[in-house]
Amino acid sequence: MRAACNRLLVATDDGSYGLHGFVTDLLREVIGEKKELDLCIAIGPLPMMRAVSSLTREYGLKTVVSLNSIMVDGTGMCGCCRVTVGGETKFTCVDGPEFDGHLVDFEEMARRSVIYKPMEQLALELYLGETGHRCSCVRGGEK
Repeated sequence: MRAACNRLLVATDDGSYGLHGFVTDLLREVIGEKKELDLCIAIGPLPMMRAVSSLTREYGLKTVVSLNSIMVDGTGMCGCCRVTVGGETKFTCVDGPEFDGHLVDFEEMARRSVIYKPMEQLALELYLGETGHRCSCVRGGEK
């Protein structure tokens, strides 16, 4: 990123790198400098990209987000990575992952991002052996 721009600003929750705080605080500060800005790129957790896009929309600042939705097959066939952008259905794996942040339906994406949580929890419990289930489907597995 540093090589692709004339100014790179970073904010982290814990202050381990860059500004200690929210990226939106840093962005407000930069916008307040009244310098001409060409583009904002937001990469990170969904709530952060949503907040950045909301802020930059107020100022008409072009914003690109890099979505990290659930992906299974990487071809768009499964539909897991479906997202609505500008009222159109897109697939993160084939149409993205970069999209205009002002056009992404973050509400829908937030709902879809937790749809597999119960299955993920069960898979973790199975992996950790907390369910009493003993897997016999692997090569060499004992019953």
